[in-house]
Amino acid sequence: MGTIHPDLIDAVNVEQRQAEALLRTAALQTAILNSTTFSSIATDAQGVIQIFNVGAEQMLGYTATEVVNTLTALDLHDAKEAAARAAALSVEFGATIPPGLAALTFKASRGIEDIYEVTKVRKDGSRFPAVVSVTALRDPQGAIIGYLLIGTDNTARQEAEEERNRLDQRLRDQQFYTRSLIESDIDALMVTDPRGIITDVNRQTEALTGCTRDELIGAPLENYFTDPARAEAVIRRTLAEGKVTNYELTARSRSGVETMVSYNATTFHDRERRLQGVFAVARDVTALKHFEQTLRENEVQRERDAQHAKELAVLNQELEAFSYSVSHDLRAPLRHIHGYVEMLQTATAGQLSDKTAHYMRTIAAASVEMSDLIDGLLAFSRLGQAEISGIEVQLDDLVQNVIHSLEMAIGGRSILWHIAPLPVVIGDPSLLKQVLTNLVGNAVKYSRRRDPATIEIGCAGEEAGRVILFVRDNGVGFEMQYAHKLFGVFQRLHRPEDFEGTGIGLATARRIVSRHGGRIWADGAPEEGATFLFTLERAP
Repeated sequence: MGTIHPDLIDAVNVEQRQAEALLRTAALQTAILNSTTFSSIATDAQGVIQIFNVGAEQMLGYTATEVVNTLTALDLHDAKEAAARAAALSVEFGATIPPGLAALTFKASRGIEDIYEVTKVRKDGSRFPAVVSVTALRDPQGAIIGYLLIGTDNTARQEAEEERNRLDQRLRDQQFYTRSLIESDIDALMVTDPRGIITDVNRQTEALTGCTRDELIGAPLENYFTDPARAEAVIRRTLAEGKVTNYELTARSRSGVETMVSYNATTFHDRERRLQGVFAVARDVTALKHFEQTLRENEVQRERDAQHAKELAVLNQELEAFSYSVSHDLRAPLRHIHGYVEMLQTATAGQLSDKTAHYMRTIAAASVEMSDLIDGLLAFSRLGQAEISGIEVQLDDLVQNVIHSLEMAIGGRSILWHIAPLPVVIGDPSLLKQVLTNLVGNAVKYSRRRDPATIEIGCAGEEAGRVILFVRDNGVGFEMQYAHKLFGVFQRLHRPEDFEGTGIGLATARRIVSRHGGRIWADGAPEEGATFLFTLERAP
């Protein structure tokens, strides 16, 4: 048996290794063609598909037989997107790139790495996002003989990206909503960590402290209150008890303005129930405190007023009793004086000198005037105790009755009466007749120098649900600066020798109107007449 030459052995080994390498390459090529993870598409220099692997078939819905030597790589892309890419590359490289295959292969043909996102079009027309890597294939001399497009379906990643964007947007919306809630609160809101260091505030806190949000964050909360120790204590109490309500503190701003606040706080935790800090609300209660102080002062004043009213009521009762007693006790001796004077006048008729007879007449007239004063005072004192009925009163009838009763006082004088229709009111007929008698009687008396006299009675509207009635004359009138004296007892603005009277009539009218819940007042001018107005409840 002969010996094998060593060179022959080496040649056999080389061929064997080359065969093995070819087998491995073939296996790799087969693996690439059969891979479902990515699409692998190879084209010739004109972009016509030459290789279409299993991954491309599954991704795009075509079989290799349908596309090889039939479709171009551009047929699998969105045409508008390819045109837009061509325009963008034209701008980038300063060259005119047509919206065709060059849009996909321009960079790769120049040896530039080109990986981009693109929209792929399936056989059924549906579209999906993909990431494509384009590489130029060259022969040994460097000439381009085709292109390799490796693509992966980007749908899952894009959906994940969109979901992340949606979550980010929801988070931003939630943060905006939370911040809006915090900022829209009328109270100062503060968040601190467990040490009492401020971590967040709203604009109301900035206004309360006079500091910006950036200045407040990181500073101890107690720095912004007049009593730091008390403020620090409430934080410790909140941490210990979980919450604090209506804790009174006084905030002090940078400029020194102090504000009383009601401090309410609660702790907050993370998902694992770990303590994160304290959420606090400081409500400005300055106005409330002032209001409470005013209420307390008003309550004290009401108690004083009530006590004063009781004392006045007792005093009025005593005064009325005194007035009644005095007027009643004065009547008896006055009657005696008047009676004896009349007896003396009768007994000495024709025996006395003219001067003595004048003295006797003066005494008699004075006794009559004094009797009228006592009667008026007695009637006035009784008004405070008299029961008042509240029935419907026909003022039209009442006025006619009063005018008829004053016929003797009128004495045939020429008086022009202007009486408007009057409403029905609620009151005591006899007392209201006394009011009208006094007012109309005064109008008759103080207009007697006028020829003719004019007296007007009517209604001037309403005040707080009550009718305003008036009696007006064209008499002597009065100075308005003395109007406040008109309704006082025994107050007179004219001399007794000019106009007779007791000075009690208007005081009586005021008391009656007041007891009916109304008010009475007057208006006038010298020699231009007077108007007396009063209010009464209108009948429903």
